[in-house]
Amino acid sequence: MRIIKKNDSIISKFLKYFHKSHNELIPLITLSRIVLRPFKLNDAKRVQFLAGDISIVSGAINIPYPYLDGIAESWISTHYKEYKKGNSLILAITLKESGLLIGSVGLYVNKIHQNAELGYWIGKDYWGNGYCSEAVSGIINYAFTHMNLNKIFANFLTRNSASGRVLIKNGFCKEGFFKKHIKYADSFEDVECYSLLKEDYSLSAKNT
Repeated sequence: MRIIKKNDSIISKFLKYFHKSHNELIPLITLSRIVLRPFKLNDAKRVQFLAGDISIVSGAINIPYPYLDGIAESWISTHYKEYKKGNSLILAITLKESGLLIGSVGLYVNKIHQNAELGYWIGKDYWGNGYCSEAVSGIINYAFTHMNLNKIFANFLTRNSASGRVLIKNGFCKEGFFKKHIKYADSFEDVECYSLLKEDYSLSAKNT
């Protein structure tokens, strides 16, 4: 995909119109302290600022570094098309009271096998408040209720224990350990996989 440059005004104007007319079709999930909503193109600078922090990148598997101009716009511009195809659901994590964007949570769907990979990140200034756990709770509830999924799984770097705690809080169980599975900088990193089945989620919901 071509990265959108700052001076590429024609494409930018088209994409702004496109998102304005189609974002309403992507779900909005209101939770206790946060709202999960579709990304807008004018979120790009905020995304670049948050996700480009080395503290975020060093604990993530798929966030590029450096986070260059245009990457966020290109990423956001794919969301509606991929959601409409049933391939993914990517939502901005925003504070309910202020509307401030603080992170992202998403699902990448395998329609054949009715499963999805979960991904999430929160800006460094908002760590330790349970926002990520709340976001994951909201999106998995939506997924099992509306997206015909049987299983949700997530991979994370073993040294990123905070990411593992988010999954455990939401009922995920450890499924695998992959030794030196990901190359990061000049070293190979261990990765863990956790998962949650719809039947286990439904049983847990009934017991709460």
